[in-house]
Amino acid sequence: MENSNKRLPAEMWDKMQYLFRNYYDRTMHAVYRFRGRIDEEALKKAYMAVLSKIDVLHSTFAKNPIRPYWEVNRNYTTEDFFTYAETDDVTGSLDRFITREVSPFGKVQFRAALIRGADEDVWAVICNHMCFDGSDLRYFNMKVAESYTKYLATGDADVEIKTGTRSADQVYSKMSEEDRKHALSLYKNVSTVENKITFPFGEDDETLRPRLILRKYPAADFLKTKARGKAMGATVNDIIVAAYFRALFDTVDTGGKTLTVPCMYDLRRYVGGASEGLTNMIGFMPCSLNYVGKDMDETVELVKAALKPAKEDKFTGLYSLPLLKLAYKIFPQVLAEFAIKLGYTNPYIGMSNIGLINPAEFRLGDFEPYDAFYSGAIKFKPYMQLALTTFSNEITFSIGVRVTDKEQLVFENFLKKVTDELYSFAHAE
Repeated sequence: MENSNKRLPAEMWDKMQYLFRNYYDRTMHAVYRFRGRIDEEALKKAYMAVLSKIDVLHSTFAKNPIRPYWEVNRNYTTEDFFTYAETDDVTGSLDRFITREVSPFGKVQFRAALIRGADEDVWAVICNHMCFDGSDLRYFNMKVAESYTKYLATGDADVEIKTGTRSADQVYSKMSEEDRKHALSLYKNVSTVENKITFPFGEDDETLRPRLILRKYPAADFLKTKARGKAMGATVNDIIVAAYFRALFDTVDTGGKTLTVPCMYDLRRYVGGASEGLTNMIGFMPCSLNYVGKDMDETVELVKAALKPAKEDKFTGLYSLPLLKLAYKIFPQVLAEFAIKLGYTNPYIGMSNIGLINPAEFRLGDFEPYDAFYSGAIKFKPYMQLALTTFSNEITFSIGVRVTDKEQLVFENFLKKVTDELYSFAHAE
């Protein structure tokens, strides 16, 4: 097969994620663990069937200085993206695989691995964030699982895939004319924060290495946390944000200043919960506190009050989008990046609740995963972000950072602080 010479326009968030190469590796991660044996050849068949319908995933990014685009490739094979390994060290093999970076200049914009240990199979995926966000990575993986299961049952791997627009403009498509006009006028730059407070990384006295640092919060404790939060009118997200703030105020020197943590906000809620095509649809919902109170209960109330205006704002997450759209419309790419970097402040400390992972949606034939998690990109100093997913009522917290061995211990201790705060809330008298 030869390349088709087909081109896809680089959409606004594709270009923004490319700009973010200055702050992180733009690579998302997904891991599923199975107690059964997954059929390697069937998984390859499923990937080829699904991949054929998602052009952006088998394209190469062309960083044209005027208007960048994707060059669609047709001459790809499973060797370009699929790895199979049998090992006595599943943890080590998995770590080496998921801490790799997916280059936008490659033939295929993701990698998948089937790692076989003595008593489990692990399915892992890394993907270029320029193509889409965590929500549509979950959709992509779900479709691969659907295709795999169908192929085993029928010999046919074909499944239906959404192939609509990837444009950021779709976020306005279901609004009333009045709301749409207002949303398109929201030029406020929400990335601007008054205080540049950073996490205490330490000195680069050792080799920096990309790492995904993980910590579990057990299902029994999560259910108690959720029930207690419900009784006081707090969402699970409110409580996690509160625990994060308490851990941050215990770790970071704020100098008595307000700390702002931007929380990622899925804009699909404006279009009924799903994008038309696989794409990025994420905005910011900042939360700011200047103190955390005496205990988790008080911090939860402070977070609820801090987030109340955003939760009541019918346009939350849409601020700054018209500003970005204007920059890319009136300037060629090279000048647009320069102009945006002048006004854009990448969050030094962020948070992303990637959401629920339903084991039934990722069933491979007869086997459902017994554990799974997603994580965002691996950040470069001085940036860091807490990410989390929930699987069977168990939370996996993750921080992706490029740090030294000593700094890894700092982040491991930090995640313990977060889960300790949640535990104290769940078991408070």
